[in-house]
Amino acid sequence: MAGDNDIRAVILAAGKGTRMKSKHPKVMHCLLGIPLLEHVTRTLEAAGIPRNHHVVVVGHGKAEVERYLSGTGVQVAYQQEQLGTGHAVSSAREHLQDFCGDLLIICGDTPLFKSDTLRAFINAHKRHACDISILSADFKDPTGYGRIIWDKGKELKGIIEEKDADEKIRSIREVNTGTYLVKGHKVFDILSKVGCGNAQGEYYLTDIVHLGLSDGLHVEAFKFADEEEALGVNSRMQLAAAEEILLDRIRRSHMSAGVTLSLPGTIYIEPDVIIGPDSFIGANTVLRGQTVIGEGAKIYPFSYLENYTCPAGARVGPFEHLVGCLEDDRVCA
Repeated sequence: MAGDNDIRAVILAAGKGTRMKSKHPKVMHCLLGIPLLEHVTRTLEAAGIPRNHHVVVVGHGKAEVERYLSGTGVQVAYQQEQLGTGHAVSSAREHLQDFCGDLLIICGDTPLFKSDTLRAFINAHKRHACDISILSADFKDPTGYGRIIWDKGKELKGIIEEKDADEKIRSIREVNTGTYLVKGHKVFDILSKVGCGNAQGEYYLTDIVHLGLSDGLHVEAFKFADEEEALGVNSRMQLAAAEEILLDRIRRSHMSAGVTLSLPGTIYIEPDVIIGPDSFIGANTVLRGQTVIGEGAKIYPFSYLENYTCPAGARVGPFEHLVGCLEDDRVCA
C-alpha cells in the first residue's frame, strides 16, 4: 500500500484529436522531435513524480501509445469508450486500488507546463491540506474555458463552463487548466457520483469540484500557471504555437548558459541537444536529437546536425549536413 505522502499521476491520453486530421493519436504528434506525451512525462519526472508512478489512460491509437511506452515503467490503462474525462480517470482505477496518497491528474496534450509550476501546485495542495486542488491561470482571452468562481470572501464556489455562463461569468479571466490534485482514497468515490446528464452524455472531471464542495471537502484553486503553460494542443496550428513557445524557452536557456545564437529566431534546437559554453551557433542552423556541441565550437549558418557529437573547439559549416548513429525505435508522428 502506498504511503500518505506518495504521489501518483494520471495522464489523460485517450482522445481522438479529431482536429489534428490524423490517423495517429494526438499525444503521439511530435513537438520538437518528441511526442506531446513525452513532454508531459518528463515534466512530471522533473516535478518529482517518477515514471513508474505514472498511469497513462489510452483509447484511440492504443497500440501506438503502448508501443512507445514499452519499457519506460509507465503503466497503461484503457478507456474502452470515450465517455469524458471523468470516465477516463475512472479507467485508471485498477492501477490505483490501494493508493491513499495524492493523485495529480493532467492532460497528455499540455506539453508546456513547467516543473516548477507543478511543484508549487503540489506544495500548496499539501500545505493547505486540500482534498481537491485545481491548477488555474489568468487568460487574456478565456473563451472556451471553464471559469473559476469565488465568493466575496474568497471562498471557492466552483467551476462554471462557458456554455453555462452568463455575460458576467464570461468576463472572468481565471480559468481551469484541466490539472487537478485529489486525495487518492477519495477520488474514485467522488467519481462514482458524477453523472452524464449533459448534452454530450459524458462524465466530466470538472464535476468533482462541485461534488466535493457539496460533501464539505476542502477544495481550493491555485493560480500558479500562466496562459502560455496551459495551452492545450488540439490542432496543427496549436502545435505550431507550442513549438514557437518551447523553442523560445530553449534558445533563452542556452544563451543564459553562455552560448551565442546568431539571429536566434532562425535557429531550431530540440530539447535533448547539449551545447557547451562559449559556443557559437550560426543563423538558420538545425540541431536535432541528442546532438552534443563541445565547448567553444562554432557551427556556421545553414548547418544541420542530428545525433552528432561535435568536439570542443571544432568548426562546422556553413551548409554542413552531419548525422550521427543513434538507435531508437521509439518515434513520434
